[in-house]
Amino acid sequence: MSLSGLFNRRVRGFRVVEVVGMGVLLTLVTGVYLAKTVAGRERNEIALIVREIEDEKARKRLLEAEVAHLEQPRRIEALAVAMGLQPIAADRETTEDALVDVARNRAAPAPVALPTAPVAAEALASDAPQPIPADVAPSPQPEAPR
Repeated sequence: MSLSGLFNRRVRGFRVVEVVGMGVLLTLVTGVYLAKTVAGRERNEIALIVREIEDEKARKRLLEAEVAHLEQPRRIEALAVAMGLQPIAADRETTEDALVDVARNRAAPAPVALPTAPVAAEALASDAPQPIPADVAPSPQPEAPR
């Protein structure tokens, strides 16, 4: 069969070239449709991530403004004056290397003494619930209608 015979051959009334061309065309259309669908999904995901980034940037700016407000020297000074705080004396300052010596020379805190006195039985009895007096009659129960 020659090349011209391939172009002229018919199957069920259609030329083979037309059937092959239609198959290629359908494949291309389907491929383009799938590519656009995937691209649209990715575009939506990218837009969502961009919005999240913008929200985080706005939150970051808000936190930076709050930190700037909280770290104002005048504000900190006013709080220190209100609480009666004063600067550390120069003889109390030390270097990083001397911190180990400071920790070694520091006196151990005194142990906390726990009360060891025995508890009286009357004190324990006062915590018990009060008994119901025997002379109090129980409340009458309503009778059912007959």
